[in-house]
Amino acid sequence: MSESASNPKDELQQIAPGVYVHTGYEGANVGCILTDVGAIVVDTPLIPEEGKAWAAEVLRLAKRVLYVFNTDHHRAHIMGNQYFDAPVIAHELAWKEMSSYRDAFIERTKNLFKRQPEIAAQFDEVVIKKPEITFTGRLIIKKGGREVHFIYLGGHTPATCGVWLPKEKILFTGDVVVVGEHPSLGQSNSKEWLETLARLRRMSLNAIVPGHGPLCDVEATQPISEYIRLMRLKVRNQIKAERSKSEAATVVSQMIDYFPYRPGDRSFVEKRIRAGVNRIYDEIKAAYDEGKGAGEEDSLS
Repeated sequence: MSESASNPKDELQQIAPGVYVHTGYEGANVGCILTDVGAIVVDTPLIPEEGKAWAAEVLRLAKRVLYVFNTDHHRAHIMGNQYFDAPVIAHELAWKEMSSYRDAFIERTKNLFKRQPEIAAQFDEVVIKKPEITFTGRLIIKKGGREVHFIYLGGHTPATCGVWLPKEKILFTGDVVVVGEHPSLGQSNSKEWLETLARLRRMSLNAIVPGHGPLCDVEATQPISEYIRLMRLKVRNQIKAERSKSEAATVVSQMIDYFPYRPGDRSFVEKRIRAGVNRIYDEIKAAYDEGKGAGEEDSLS
């Protein structure tokens, strides 16, 4: 893990009237949507001190916080929930996952920063604040002069959702879209992910707020689709050659240079790719076992 931003205020951007995005915290991007009666927060920082800083920043922008929305249940999106005095909204399956988080989950998060003990110590105060409002398909809030759609996206995880602002044509995608890094496929449905990306390319979007990386447009979905299709092809070839899942791990070395990474992060990236290879192996193998995979091609545009 990298060191946190030294001056996180530098990364706060207003991308439309009353719509703010922060890309400088460790973990995922976070957002703030202002209404006339308070703010809706999109995701919260991973590191506790940054979670507190984001909460303070939001309260400088808004009268109060109405809701916190988590795009999925992964630690990069949820660890700062406790610093906001507002109910959390998420997919029903995100609630199910987060309800299972115990001290061991926080300890594993803490261990990510074992080389940065001053950050690791911050997690001693963390509690997991679970969603109080859940949905499965779409939830629309019309409040304070603003219309906000919380929409199921899927693909990245069974719980991954986004935030759609129809007037501004801005979409917060969570980790369905990431820019300049390997997407995380360890809990994915890769075919659904390809379908979701193809659907996004048919939308009229002024801006995408990705889960990680700088703001982008719909063209940023193409490298992710190409990456997923390539990994599926390589894994399918392993299955056709009757190689085991462990033997299919050779795909990791074939994929690792697809996106750049910092030299010190190689081990982390390899683990991420390996998890994706394993997931896709199971996905495609199941299709073959059901007699549905032999003629399948990744032709989604």
